[in-house]
Amino acid sequence: MKQFIFLILLAILNLFSCSTKIELDIPEAPPQIVVNSLITNDSLITVNVCKTVAMLNQGTNCVTNAEIELWVNDNFIENLQQKEDGIYESETTAQIGVNYQIYVDVPNFDRMISSAIIPAPINITQATYIANSYYDQGQVSLASEVKISFYDPPEITNYYQISFYSYRYTEYELNSLTVLDSTISIYYGLYYLNSNDPIIINEGDLQYHIGASRIRSLIFSDELMNEETSITFLAQIATGNYAVPIVALKSISHEYYMFQKSLIRHTFNQGMGSVDATNMFLVSNPNDLYSNIQNGLGIFAGYSESHFELEEIEQ
Repeated sequence: MKQFIFLILLAILNLFSCSTKIELDIPEAPPQIVVNSLITNDSLITVNVCKTVAMLNQGTNCVTNAEIELWVNDNFIENLQQKEDGIYESETTAQIGVNYQIYVDVPNFDRMISSAIIPAPINITQATYIANSYYDQGQVSLASEVKISFYDPPEITNYYQISFYSYRYTEYELNSLTVLDSTISIYYGLYYLNSNDPIIINEGDLQYHIGASRIRSLIFSDELMNEETSITFLAQIATGNYAVPIVALKSISHEYYMFQKSLIRHTFNQGMGSVDATNMFLVSNPNDLYSNIQNGLGIFAGYSESHFELEEIEQ
C-alpha cells in the first residue's frame, strides 16, 4: 500500500515538473491614436494624445507632433499648445452649454474629430449622514449611511456621478508645537461606496464591483427619478476631529456616462474583480471601451460638479 501511494506521488511530481516552451506568434495590430479629454466649466481645455502600444509593451506612447484645432459652435477658436509630452492645452476657459469640437491631426493618420458639451450643474439641496450606522458585508466593515436630495430637471435625460470624500486642515510644526492651519485644506481621500438604492441597482453596475474592484463613485441616469429625488448610499468614512465629509454630485454628459459604464465592465473582465478556479490563470476578454472619437479611440466629454458639506445625524 505504501509503495502504491509512493508511485502516485511520484507520478504527480513528474506531471508538474514537465514543461513545454511555446513560442506565441501574436500578430501586432496597427497602432491607433487615443484622444482623451474631460472638460469642466471655468477650466482650460486639456487634451491628451497618445498611440496604442503592443500588448506586451510597457508604458505609454505620447504623441508630440499632433495639431489640435478647437472650435466652438462650428467657429474656429485656436490651436492648442503642447505643454508637455502628449498634453495639449487651450487658452480658452470652458463654459456650460457650449458645443466644443476638436480636430486632431497626426501625421500618417486620418483626422480625428469629436465634440462635447458641459451640462449644467445640479445642486444638492440637502445631505446628511449617520456615522458608523451600518455593517456593509460587501466591504466587510462599518459604513456610514448617506442621503442626498436634489432636483432633477424633467425636460431632458440627465446623467450623474456621486463621489464622497473629506478634507482636513493641515498641521505644521512651529517651535516643536503642532499648529492647526485653518487657512489650508487638503483632500483626505475618496471613500469606497455601496448602495441598495433602486436607482443605483437599476444601473446593473454593482455586480461588477467584487473583491479588489471596489467602488469609488456611483454612476446613474434619471430613468427612475422624479423631479425631487433622493439617493441613499453607504460610505466607508473614517470620522475624525479634523475630517469634514463632502459629497460631490457631478452632472455628466451622455458620453461621459457611457464611457464610465464601459470602463467598469472592462476592468471587471480583465480579471481584477475576483479570482476563482475559472479565472485564476486565464482572465476574460476585456470589453471594448466606449469611444466618441471619430477615426480614433478615447473620450471627449463634459461635466459640471457641485459639493455639499454633510451634517451628521445623531443616533
